[in-house]
Amino acid sequence: MVRKTIIFIILIGNAFLAFSQDYLNPRLPVEVRVNDLYSRMTLEEKVGQMTQYVGLKYMQGLTSSDQMDDIENHDKKEFYPGLGVNDVIVKIKKGEIGSFLLVKGVDEANYLQNIALQSRLKIPLLIAEDAIHGHARYEGATVFPTPIGMASTFDTLLVKKIASITANEMRQTGYHWTFSPNVDVARDARWGRLGETFGEDPFLVGEMGRAMVKGYQNNELEASVLACGKHFVAGSQPLRGLNFSPMDVSERALNEIWLPPFKSIINEGVATIMAAHHDLNGVPCHANEYLLKTRLREKLGFNGFVVSDWMDVIRLHSLHKIASSQEDANRLAVNAGIDINMHGPGFFETLVAQVEEGKIPEKRIEQAVKSILRHKFRLGLFEQVLVNPSTVNLRSDTAKAIALEAAQKSMVLLKNKNKVLPLENLKQMRIFLTGPNANNQTVLGDWSARQKDDQVITIFDAFKSEQPTLDYYACGDHSNISDKDIEETRLRASESDITFLVLGDNPTRSTAVVRTSGENSDGANIDLFGRQDELIQAAYDAGKPVVVIIISGKPRAIKKAKELASAIIYAWEPGEFGGQALADIVFGRYNPSGKLPVTFPLSSGQLPAFYNHRPAAYFREYNDEPTGFLYEFGSGMHYTTVTYSNLVVDRELTNEQPVSVKFNVLNSGNLPVNETILVYVSDDYASVTTPVKSLAAFYKVELLPNETKPVEIKIPYKAFSLWNQNMERVVEKGSFTILVDDMRAVTELK
Repeated sequence: MVRKTIIFIILIGNAFLAFSQDYLNPRLPVEVRVNDLYSRMTLEEKVGQMTQYVGLKYMQGLTSSDQMDDIENHDKKEFYPGLGVNDVIVKIKKGEIGSFLLVKGVDEANYLQNIALQSRLKIPLLIAEDAIHGHARYEGATVFPTPIGMASTFDTLLVKKIASITANEMRQTGYHWTFSPNVDVARDARWGRLGETFGEDPFLVGEMGRAMVKGYQNNELEASVLACGKHFVAGSQPLRGLNFSPMDVSERALNEIWLPPFKSIINEGVATIMAAHHDLNGVPCHANEYLLKTRLREKLGFNGFVVSDWMDVIRLHSLHKIASSQEDANRLAVNAGIDINMHGPGFFETLVAQVEEGKIPEKRIEQAVKSILRHKFRLGLFEQVLVNPSTVNLRSDTAKAIALEAAQKSMVLLKNKNKVLPLENLKQMRIFLTGPNANNQTVLGDWSARQKDDQVITIFDAFKSEQPTLDYYACGDHSNISDKDIEETRLRASESDITFLVLGDNPTRSTAVVRTSGENSDGANIDLFGRQDELIQAAYDAGKPVVVIIISGKPRAIKKAKELASAIIYAWEPGEFGGQALADIVFGRYNPSGKLPVTFPLSSGQLPAFYNHRPAAYFREYNDEPTGFLYEFGSGMHYTTVTYSNLVVDRELTNEQPVSVKFNVLNSGNLPVNETILVYVSDDYASVTTPVKSLAAFYKVELLPNETKPVEIKIPYKAFSLWNQNMERVVEKGSFTILVDDMRAVTELK
């Protein structure tokens, strides 16, 4: 009886505590709760919200399969010198850490949150991850195509579904914040991170980014996560193609190329922004007050919080040399607009002292902390932060179906000589399959954990299930193609009816291989890595048709493949169903529909290369190789022929009104097709030079065999605008050409 009385008193006490503290009352408006909680916080607790650490298992070099009690018994050298796991636990209890990244598993997520619940104010932690194409760094989650492949679909509804599924799988496992979407505009094929982007066109990048933000943030409360637009800003055409390298960018280029995608996701309500590694026009982005305050907040209207990129605050001191110490770097970054430091010790300790000394205004801390708290309340973390491991249901049937659909739609057929594809009379054919990407998890792309083998369908897996007598040769990896591999390819190709070479790149994060693409794996040469071109030559020399499949997150100058192969499919990094999607295309169950979201240059020397260049860009020619593109933005074939006709547009532009564009689309083949319609605008004459054409709209249409459909697309008035010599965005009087396929029509502003 006494025990029941004590429990009753405790429950009454907890209820009284909840209602006596407004921030714990879920019925009150978020802003009331934020202000109440902030008023109760010490300076140390406030700065703690701005402080991020890596997970405890990551600190100890453990994996997600290791148990939490292993962290106490593991003897790996500590990740943070002088700071052990128990020290971090104490910091959580004192409210000195507000978020974590690289948490390994639902058990660790709950473990950390239970520690946070022991803190004075019980403020939940934000658990963050680079969930860029699915919750792919989590073992057992759905792995979708990487963003460059998503962009090839030109399907924003599909991309929104991918982001929504990602958010749901993250929340099931205790994660709340994804460092995605990457809305960098990709302008250099040497740059290893190109696969994280949506390509080279600012409009396409912005629309895909918006779709991702919708999918991440607009679900039910328990299935939403915070999106993070990155990297602010203009870091994806770095000097020499090397990540981190400086960029010098004009005001015109900022307005025309680099800022529009961020404007799109900010208009969509993106919760967080990540600053870029590099220095822009001589000022590192992490200490650039003009960028983070004037441009981001005042002009673009961003009202969320800004996180640094990995260790980039301290790099203001160690790399960029604009800060004389870590303390000075912290001050510069926070005063410029950085709200959360990724990651580690040395930030919290100095920030508290700098606020007390007046070097950082407390108003600046208030702005950062209230924004962080606001989003924690909006995610419902104060009501329910622990998750039930027994209810985790990853890779649902719906998720797997979307992953397969995305993989199918992402692949781009670039060549199909004599209609060698799709294959017919399969049972009578002798197929030879080889190449460094034929039978491994390179299909998953960068930012993926190694998944169980039975989850990932490789190209070999899919082909073997189609043809049990498949001849397969296990070629060496990208950096270890031997003379034997080349000779074996020539011999077996001669004994087969058709050869499939699966080539490309290796983004796998492992010390056992040479990474040829992905973050911090940049290449000076954009030809196929190593001796892969020799494999193409050897297969071709056998005198039989050769189909080249490219698994890669970046454009490659595949001149040898274009010259010798009968067919080329650029599969990008298609995710866990990559092999199945490729087999569906090769064997005729799916009519390829992807289109390139980025231009393929002929060589490294022709970089940067992009379709929306200015008129004089190719006025002169090179004297040592052809001038132009290997494949242009928007390239992509079907097995059927799609033709456009009867283009009609509004003859006059009316102020602020969209322009109607009408035409017919015919699928003249015997297979259904998912057609991507691209509509471009060209300003015929203007006060400044403008691109030869710019993407103004894209549209998806399903066509049955021999079906014709009428299409009407509305081009927004702003698609005809430019930044004039006074850097004002205006639509100038004059004529504009609208281009759809090979059709042209003119509209005019009088």
